[in-house]
Amino acid sequence: MQYKTHVTTSLALGLPLIVSSQQLSALNVGALLVGCLLPDIDQPTSFLGKRNRLVSGVTHKTLGHRGGTHSLLGLVIVFVMAAFISQRYFNFAGRYFPFWLCTGYLFHLLEDSFSKDGVKWLWPLGKKGIRTGGKWLTYSTGGIGEYLLLGFTFCLLLIEIRLIWLNQLGNFLPSGMLAHLQTLTLKLQTIFSSN
Repeated sequence: MQYKTHVTTSLALGLPLIVSSQQLSALNVGALLVGCLLPDIDQPTSFLGKRNRLVSGVTHKTLGHRGGTHSLLGLVIVFVMAAFISQRYFNFAGRYFPFWLCTGYLFHLLEDSFSKDGVKWLWPLGKKGIRTGGKWLTYSTGGIGEYLLLGFTFCLLLIEIRLIWLNQLGNFLPSGMLAHLQTLTLKLQTIFSSN
């Protein structure tokens, strides 16, 4: 999946979570955005890879594309590093930075799991990519399926931003869903912050 599709899809999924947990801030949205792009640091031609050639080159040579950075192990390592950075360098306002960074990272992995190559969730134990979408819901990077998803999520994102601006996102979602999202997000943050 191309970076623009990762960004629009992850924002369309993540903004309702951020808003429902009453944690809408530039730092949290930025963490979600960086997280949704971070797994592709192993590809020198990716959005982040072009901007950090040293890290991208080393990661690509040691792990390959869709290796360690596209796995649960990669997600855990990123969480530990983000938690360390958050405790050391952020004030109280940045306490949820690791959660939103890892949420974006997880969204990236889920999105890539619908690609024809899938994701090696259990890398290094499992070397085969696992596809989530079956036969009909998979896409090829740069293919028509990806562009249809990009168009859909872009439109959805514009609607969500407008509703957030008008403070009416709860009216758009099914009854009680915003409260359920808030409860789920806060419970997950409690679990992650206790470790």
